[in-house]
Amino acid sequence: MNDLMIDLETLGIRPGSIIASIGAVEFNAETGAIGRLFYANVNLDSAERAGLTMDVSTVKWWMKQSDEARETTFTKGDKSIDLALAELSHLAEGVSPLRIWAHSPSFDLVLLEAAYRLVDLPFPFPFPRARDTRTIFDLAGVKPENLGIAHNALDDAIAQASAVIDAYRALGKNVAQEQEN
Repeated sequence: MNDLMIDLETLGIRPGSIIASIGAVEFNAETGAIGRLFYANVNLDSAERAGLTMDVSTVKWWMKQSDEARETTFTKGDKSIDLALAELSHLAEGVSPLRIWAHSPSFDLVLLEAAYRLVDLPFPFPFPRARDTRTIFDLAGVKPENLGIAHNALDDAIAQASAVIDAYRALGKNVAQEQEN
């Protein structure tokens, strides 16, 4: 597998915001294969102790989301932020050559990088590997379908990975073979 989709649920939209949950799915955009799944509910106290913060407007937004989304995101925060990030790094080690996807990298990967820095762990996702789902969905005319609970990081990551696979098929060519600059 050489693709990894990441989705975050957070308590803010700026770098340094609390990450409440991380979902990731290993997949192969060319073959459609889905591999390992990763889900971590982060202990919010550990995130705050690490220096991450929350934004009132995002908390208000969460109050308007479904009971299921809030429950899966906030009731089982059993992993410290540093352990969750270390486990995500371990998952990424098995994905090669790594293409890291997010909806969009300018949100998920930027917030992840800030969290990695705060807990003094190396950021495992070099910027040349970042891929934006919104771009490929637009080019292919694909829209991700909701699978499971909307705003559950793992369900969203699976839905986005499935849509990237659909986009590769819709484009009718192997876009993965384009060389990185």
